[in-house]
Amino acid sequence: MSAIATEAGITRALVYHYFPGKERLLEAVLEREANRVLVATAPDAALSQRSNVDRALTAFFEHFAASSGAVRELYAPTTPAGTSTAARLAATNHQVQAQRLLAATGTADTEQSRLAMGAWLAFVEYIARHAAEAPATPAQGHIELCVAALESILGRPLLTT
Repeated sequence: MSAIATEAGITRALVYHYFPGKERLLEAVLEREANRVLVATAPDAALSQRSNVDRALTAFFEHFAASSGAVRELYAPTTPAGTSTAARLAATNHQVQAQRLLAATGTADTEQSRLAMGAWLAFVEYIARHAAEAPATPAQGHIELCVAALESILGRPLLTT
């Protein structure tokens, strides 16, 4: 907490005033980052399905690569939902992202389609984790692989216009 206060140019007492402990500070950081990911990956009605997916994947991969520690759990949780703040926020973000995908692709909202989109999101997380650990592969290759998997799930290509 001292290092955080020093870096922020404030007193430790002020940090503790707003965040009674390290856990609450971490929760605030995770909540802020989770919101940043949702904003960065939000669809743009002016773009095609394909452009929106490309843009969202690029933003997700960039956020993942720049993250570490507990923040990385937001992008690829390794603990069951509900057992940590990061896992809870990740589960919430997954629901939002799955709904966005269903709406953006014009896919009916069914149990099967939600499962398929959830599986695709898990695939994207796996690719992001691999990309962060082996950065030699170009990012565009990861995006193309994710798009191909989504198009396979949909059974059709994404619209480009």
